[in-house]
Amino acid sequence: MKALFLVPLTGLVLSINSYAATLSDGTNKVTIDPQTLAISWQKNSLTYPVNEALPAHSVELLSKQDTSLSWKWPEEKITAQATIENGELTLTFNAEKETHLNWFSLPVQQTSELLMPFNEGMRIPTDSTLWVDYLVEQYSGSNTTIDLKMPFWSQKARPVTFGDRANKAPSTYVNWLLLNPYNNELQFSSSTKNKLKMTANHTFNSLNVNDVFSVSITLGNHILSGAHRYRRYRAQQGLYEPLTQKVASNSDAEKIIGASHVYLFGNDLLSTNDVSDWWGLLDWLFKKPQNPLLPYVDSETKTLTHLKKGRDWINKYQKQLLVNSINTALNRYIPVKGNVEDNDHIRNQYNAAQKRKKYLADSASAYLINSELWGQGLSEKGIKTLTKAGLKKLWLGLDKWTPAFYQPQAIKLAKQSGYLIGSYDSYNTAIPKALNDTWLSAQLPARMRKACAIVLKDGTIKSGFRGNGAYLNPACGRNIVENRISQIIQYGGFNSLFLDVDGTGMVRDDYSPRRMMKQKEMASGFNDRMNWVSQKQNVILGTEDGNAITTKGVTFAHGMETVGFGWTDKDMTKNRTSPYYLGRWYPDHKPEYFFKTAKLKQPYKTLLFSPEFKVPLYQAVFHDEIITSHHWHSDSLKFPEVQGIRDIASMLYNTPPMVHLSQDDVTSTTSSRVKTLLHYQTGFLPIHQVLWNKKLNQFEYLSEDKLLQRTTYSDGSTITANFDSKPRKVASQTLPAMAIRAQLANKEITWQSKAFKK
Repeated sequence: MKALFLVPLTGLVLSINSYAATLSDGTNKVTIDPQTLAISWQKNSLTYPVNEALPAHSVELLSKQDTSLSWKWPEEKITAQATIENGELTLTFNAEKETHLNWFSLPVQQTSELLMPFNEGMRIPTDSTLWVDYLVEQYSGSNTTIDLKMPFWSQKARPVTFGDRANKAPSTYVNWLLLNPYNNELQFSSSTKNKLKMTANHTFNSLNVNDVFSVSITLGNHILSGAHRYRRYRAQQGLYEPLTQKVASNSDAEKIIGASHVYLFGNDLLSTNDVSDWWGLLDWLFKKPQNPLLPYVDSETKTLTHLKKGRDWINKYQKQLLVNSINTALNRYIPVKGNVEDNDHIRNQYNAAQKRKKYLADSASAYLINSELWGQGLSEKGIKTLTKAGLKKLWLGLDKWTPAFYQPQAIKLAKQSGYLIGSYDSYNTAIPKALNDTWLSAQLPARMRKACAIVLKDGTIKSGFRGNGAYLNPACGRNIVENRISQIIQYGGFNSLFLDVDGTGMVRDDYSPRRMMKQKEMASGFNDRMNWVSQKQNVILGTEDGNAITTKGVTFAHGMETVGFGWTDKDMTKNRTSPYYLGRWYPDHKPEYFFKTAKLKQPYKTLLFSPEFKVPLYQAVFHDEIITSHHWHSDSLKFPEVQGIRDIASMLYNTPPMVHLSQDDVTSTTSSRVKTLLHYQTGFLPIHQVLWNKKLNQFEYLSEDKLLQRTTYSDGSTITANFDSKPRKVASQTLPAMAIRAQLANKEITWQSKAFKK
């Protein structure tokens, strides 16, 4: 029987043995070795490597047809099949027991670059020592649901041919699509010649052993071919949810078209801008007979009693200290009734907020402005500032829902102004009582934390975010989640909601005896939860990242355009004297972490932000489906030295900017951050209003140094970008430094980043 499979092989691609077979669909010819999974593809009389030989298996051949080959690895008890049809090779594996399947090895010598969706998209030269070291350190051991934002990659292949013909051959991209993206792990290492090596394996465990593992392989002739193949696959599987459909089902979705994204910071009732008489407020706190707040005032604030009107003056620090102390004392004097175990806990938070506001208005109004104008990042005064400045469309986010309970009039005004406004929320980590009372979203009932905690294979609980509490199964405790979300939306008055983590593809196997849930089922749990929010609560839903397997009901996502990075880098997170330090998580009204600018450390600066390494893979799939922006840890202004590059990349990909605002920023229409938002609006708003429902069809490098780039959309519109610090010629026109030119169906727009310095 072996003789039936004897074919001539190219020694650089496949090991020579009598099991290798050539399959053909009439146009394409693929040679596959079932012993080693070495694969090559013949196209236009040139042979391209697809998969390099892995360690050999003993093989039991089952059947051979012109278009298919099936075999068994008896030692591993795995049955496999390879089928080619209409230019697509599909590999399918079935296991009879728990086992690890090594199924991919990158053809090192014939691959010049990888296109990986490790965020929006990375172009990785395989001979770059910088990239090799980074991937080995940061991404080896990564999985294909969390780390890989979409379940595919492309490898730019050179043909296995000697002489000039190989050098003149057109670029060919080998595109791998994981039809089963779960339980896969990627490994990166360095070859003897310091080129990138990449392998992948799949785990058949006790939960998924009956599931088929399969991958699809195609060839493409352009850089987005893998992304476009995945887009077609999503449509074939009924997963495509266009923005047009979301607008049709909820008219509020139209408000996010062309909107810049803004987070408003500050969670307490009072800000320094709300005080009209500082000396009167100081006397009220300390000299009013039997002031009930006094027992809750700290010793540092009590030092302010030494200040004398006419002799001293109250400086900025002392004003903030006094306001913070009043807020803290007020929260303690009028605490929230009950606890998180109560079904009406959110209502109790709302009632406590209203009582605090009423108490302060009744007892200290002589020293404060009108209580309807109070507020920190969120206030009626702040919303009026944004509208007066001319900001037409915004998504406004709060990092907690409680400010909305203090300022319902501000929420109402924001919606009347045409804005979307919502709160951050999360149900992925639950912590014990008193561990961190400021981590509001993680305050969940103990019964949920215990019953819904993910259990690892060894029987231990999966620790939650940064080792705190426990990570929860999204399919568990839905009644508690739905009750809290519905109350947050009801009492907050929101028309949007941001669910952290749900869209990150953070799926795990849960070995809890009561569930025994595999990763695919957990993905369904996240999707069901997000779809419930979108459909049943009738709000515009956002989430973190927007990974491809968890997008149901999602309209926008944060984290794809600038991914979170440097989590464990001490210079960025702990060393306060480092120029790379991102900042402290306080003060609450304006946390340094979000507002302090920072320098970028290598290799992050080069690898994550250089234009030559960025490719719009995610936008090629999701541009007309999900609106993506930066991770909220890194708004558009966080890193000044690459602000221009980030601005231009966002405009080129037609994704919105993100700017954080504090109470200081919303006091004037001429504040620097408000003016920056206005500048972003002049570019993003009119372009997105044309392209929001269009596909991103093409991406090109227009210059050898890759500083000139172009995207083309399905209506024929183009956006051309110049990432250079000097003007560049594009065809017969000059494009200014750090600028884009959008040539739309109805207009032409040129926009330059304000970060550019002449």
